[in-house]
Amino acid sequence: MTDMKQVEKLSRRRRGLMLVFVGSFLTWQVPFMDRYEAVAAGAIRNVDLVYIAGFLLWALVLIALLRFGRSGAKSPEVRAALEDELTQDNRAKAFSFGYWAMLIIAGVAFAASFFVGMSAQEVAHLIIVAAVVAPLLRFAFLERG
Repeated sequence: MTDMKQVEKLSRRRRGLMLVFVGSFLTWQVPFMDRYEAVAAGAIRNVDLVYIAGFLLWALVLIALLRFGRSGAKSPEVRAALEDELTQDNRAKAFSFGYWAMLIIAGVAFAASFFVGMSAQEVAHLIIVAAVVAPLLRFAFLERG
């Protein structure tokens, strides 16, 4: 396999893993958003099994992403091509997008707090979810070519 074909294959795999990572993270986080008090009291429902399954899938994909980052490309040329200037620029744009997403979520939560009771824990949870999901989706979108 030529180096460019391997770079394209590994780049597609990285994008796919990121999308699965986001999906599993949301599957883990969203069902749990309204369960803080109930879980603290020891009441577990079937939906909590979805939460646990999302966590396990997320953890497995995280391990795959970390492994991929270190050993996805054996040759130095392929590794360099996967981390070219465009990829680095896309990563910087994705982090900036994540920052703005967190700021917007914080502003919306602040405004909503005047009308709906929200705990600090709920607001922090929303900001953390935005911090993880927004840059990953933006990076995957920018990397698709």
